[in-house]
Amino acid sequence: MANKKLIIFFFIQIMFGYSQNFINDSINLNEVVVSITKIKDSIKKSPFSISSTDYMDFQKNAQQFYLSEYIERNPGIFISNDNNFAQDSRISIRGFGSRANFGIRGIKLIIDGVPETTPDGQSQIDNLNLEIIQNIEIIKGTSSSLYGNSSAGVIKIKSLTEFNKNFSKISYSYGSYNQAKKQAFFGLKNNNSFYTILVGETKSEGYRNFSDFKNSNFNLNFKKNISKESWININFNIVNSPYAYDSGGLTIAEANNDRKKARDRNVQYKTKEEVNHFKFNSSYGKNFNEKNSFSSYVFISKRNFNGKTPVKNGGAIKLNRNYWGFGANYNNESKFKTQFGIDIGNQNDARKRFINNQGIIESLVLNQRENFINTGIYLVNNFQLDKFTISSGIRYDINKIELKDQYLEDGNSSDKIKLNSLNPSIGINYKLSKNSRIFINTSSGFETPTLNEYSSSPIGTGFNEELKSQRNMGFEIGISFFNSKRNSNIDLVYFETVSNDEVLSYEDENFPNQKFYNNAGKSKREGIEILGFYTINKTIISTSFTLGKYIFKEFKDNVNDYKGNKIPGIPNNILTVSLEHKTKNNLFLNFNFKNTGSMFADNSNSVHINKFNTLNFKMGKEFKFYKSMIYPFLIVNNIFEEEYFDNIRINALAGRYYEPAPKRTIFGGIRISL
Repeated sequence: MANKKLIIFFFIQIMFGYSQNFINDSINLNEVVVSITKIKDSIKKSPFSISSTDYMDFQKNAQQFYLSEYIERNPGIFISNDNNFAQDSRISIRGFGSRANFGIRGIKLIIDGVPETTPDGQSQIDNLNLEIIQNIEIIKGTSSSLYGNSSAGVIKIKSLTEFNKNFSKISYSYGSYNQAKKQAFFGLKNNNSFYTILVGETKSEGYRNFSDFKNSNFNLNFKKNISKESWININFNIVNSPYAYDSGGLTIAEANNDRKKARDRNVQYKTKEEVNHFKFNSSYGKNFNEKNSFSSYVFISKRNFNGKTPVKNGGAIKLNRNYWGFGANYNNESKFKTQFGIDIGNQNDARKRFINNQGIIESLVLNQRENFINTGIYLVNNFQLDKFTISSGIRYDINKIELKDQYLEDGNSSDKIKLNSLNPSIGINYKLSKNSRIFINTSSGFETPTLNEYSSSPIGTGFNEELKSQRNMGFEIGISFFNSKRNSNIDLVYFETVSNDEVLSYEDENFPNQKFYNNAGKSKREGIEILGFYTINKTIISTSFTLGKYIFKEFKDNVNDYKGNKIPGIPNNILTVSLEHKTKNNLFLNFNFKNTGSMFADNSNSVHINKFNTLNFKMGKEFKFYKSMIYPFLIVNNIFEEEYFDNIRINALAGRYYEPAPKRTIFGGIRISL
């Protein structure tokens, strides 16, 4: 691998040498300041692979159904399962997160400075208000020195909380398979106080049979700039999803015969989920002077989940989750910038399982309380030395996991465990010119099994004590250069991450339709990412490309040796090309092409998933009517009706890997701003 790193390094140098004339006569871009690395600084000075994107104009033409619509153009990111709302979108960054059977795993999600990811490392996004996203920052690479558990990548979302004047926005949209969305968004400004209210409803009958869902949300936010030196933000969020059906995985024969078919057993057992979610959070910040500041957050969240899986014994699940957290940090912005902070999270899951007799809930078979307490203390600093910016960080996490068995008819499975972890990082950024940089960094990380993964035990107890934390060691080197004169930007990054004791899912023939988890010996993820855009008048051409290799270095189970095999569920390459144009009379046009490479569905690499291409189209036009703005829009996805799979169920039994994606879909609507 040393030779490979050397080749990549020389490749970067050659590319930079070729581009010197391209850069030297350029004008400085407006400084993009990011905060995802804890210490606010220009993205040009960061020694990490970071993206920052504003979305206020983007929102006019967005379908606002899927988070993938906002972030999939970033290299290194792969998103699947968008159309199964019972399981949620699966997000993978550089191959991490691909194993999740539902929700998001291995990636930290931060919304308005407050963790959305639970202490054990799970994230659900059914309570995420896509409609009010203002900005998203993403850091790719191991980030446990900053954010602790389950931080192989970080997505930081900022909502609209401040604005110049009052507004009222209403919208309605409708499309294929009776997919409908209606919402109202209001903003009120009173001196230094800002109030926003969002009310919305989203529903669809789904492309496949038995895939209906409905989601209603309410979001209230209050922000006040108390003075020039201090501010406070308070947020209430409520989500109710009375149903989201799961049509299940098909065999390839079933998928080829009828792509809309639901798995018979899923229909028979009425597989679905019901969710009620409430969250309150508050954050506060104060600048003591030009160099010293303090900020903090606190949140309380409650999630009630009722689900049915296509399993008789324990197939009906009732989960009441309560979790809260607190965090605070102190910043010093002298030449040697420093942030010292603490994060505390406490997660309590009351989990019950019942007999699922073909959709009828019967006797109790499991009753346990699960508790995950995390305390993380970190120190981050950076300083500038001539053209160098050097950043370092270290974090110590204490994780206490406890299970209390309250169903003792089959024995007492109560247990507890500690999984503590120390993670450092260091990175160096070198300013090549006014608008170019080269950077290199290395960092360590960890990922504990989730409470759900611990509770899935093949030996019949409620605690799989054999599971261990996954350990990651990451390295990346990259170059970025910009040209304001030609409105261009190019990033090139090489990454490598080695993981030990990776947690993987599997199915056991003795327990059909259930997922269990074990630790693989060693795995490796490496690849190249390229991101670029070029603007010609009012036309923007952007492209991203990822070429990756994700393999098991050491992994044996009771029967097979998977050494050298590719990790399933991760495509070896992804290419996106986007063309945007806005005419003088405010007509917006966008074409987005995506090529997703082939992958495997199982550890043995015996089931190959073919590559596929999709082409999407968006258009919209702004009209003025008195003091109002009217914006009709149209979205056509998968124009050429490519047959591909929205999700691959990794290591599924009986060949039921496949969840077909929709063919062509059409979606249109109108937005009105008063």
